[in-house]
Amino acid sequence: MGVVAIQPFFGGEERTKAEIELKGVDVLVSTKRTDWMWKAFMPPGPGMDRDHEAINVSGPRAADISKLNFPATMVVVAGFDSLKDWQMRYYEWLKNSGKEVYLIEYPNMIHAFYIFPELPESAQVILDAKKFIHDQCSKASS
Repeated sequence: MGVVAIQPFFGGEERTKAEIELKGVDVLVSTKRTDWMWKAFMPPGPGMDRDHEAINVSGPRAADISKLNFPATMVVVAGFDSLKDWQMRYYEWLKNSGKEVYLIEYPNMIHAFYIFPELPESAQVILDAKKFIHDQCSKASS
């Protein structure tokens, strides 16, 4: 019925503004760490780089999903997440592909902020997801 994409982990060959500006600030998903992850998990061979469609889903090799029956999607983005530009591109790609997509932003949060229950935004993201799920279930039963 829907996808709840909480800070989806995307990347690409290009260095985004957030990756550059948050270098040394975003300790959870530093560029050095994400580069290592992509290299460690991507098999060798032609086309196996950070612009692979499994990593950079909305990038130069993106699939045309405009005719697919793609579920409504909620995309959560945090302001101090070095992956935020990739997440915003994902949101824009879904929107430009004609998909039902909702952007939920937490401008003062870091990557994985929801694992810290002492943060009010941690509870809020759960409430936002609950509302999204409820809304999708209500549409399906109508």
